[in-house]
Amino acid sequence: MFAPRLIEGDDANVILVCDHASNAVPPGLDLGVPAEALTQHVAWDIGAEAITRTVAAALSCRAWLASASRLVVDCNRDPEHAIPETSDGIPIPANIGLSPTDRAARLALHTAFHDGLAHQIEQRPPTLLVSIHSFTPALVSAPAPRPWPIALLWNQDYRATEHGLAALRAEPDLGGPVGANEPYSGQVLNYTVDRHAEAIGLPALGFEIRQDLISDAAGVARWAAIVARTIIATQKGLCPEC
Repeated sequence: MFAPRLIEGDDANVILVCDHASNAVPPGLDLGVPAEALTQHVAWDIGAEAITRTVAAALSCRAWLASASRLVVDCNRDPEHAIPETSDGIPIPANIGLSPTDRAARLALHTAFHDGLAHQIEQRPPTLLVSIHSFTPALVSAPAPRPWPIALLWNQDYRATEHGLAALRAEPDLGGPVGANEPYSGQVLNYTVDRHAEAIGLPALGFEIRQDLISDAAGVARWAAIVARTIIATQKGLCPEC
């Protein structure tokens, strides 16, 4: 049940990655958080899986999705910091003082996600990795409104991002400014992309989409189309002769 999920696709050139796709918790594991927390942004990236699946269908490309909540193990963090003890002010009692056995069981999910993704990339090498995340309009711990409807994150490799930002900024009526390393910096929180793209010289796009814009089917359809167009424009920018 908690193995990473693969969406097959005919086009090997793009692989989508959604490491915060799920809010699921393994049976028998009580994290000690209020039930409503598992439906909120602390547990997963709301709408990100729907965007990923819709874009994968539109582009006929592969997608690799995590199956466990980020409160169980965060696949977009270094293993040493992948089991959070708090999230946006909410304590996670079951993650405090884990035994070596319990910690190893959690990290096995992290290992399976990243080993599987590495296998996909090695088996059918893409020319572009695309990470899909979403962000809450405001954090409880930092309540200032976040004005960006969509953003791109990057660390050092700016090749794909340059073309992606240009494509997004050319989109009409986004409803706000395009974020560049907002509301987080890819130079700080970028584990999956750093490990599977930047480390091997693979161009990557790191999308962040505001969750209130993708909370229903119409929003998912609109923003998935924008993401798909941005990916296509980025591919053309990276390889004009392709």
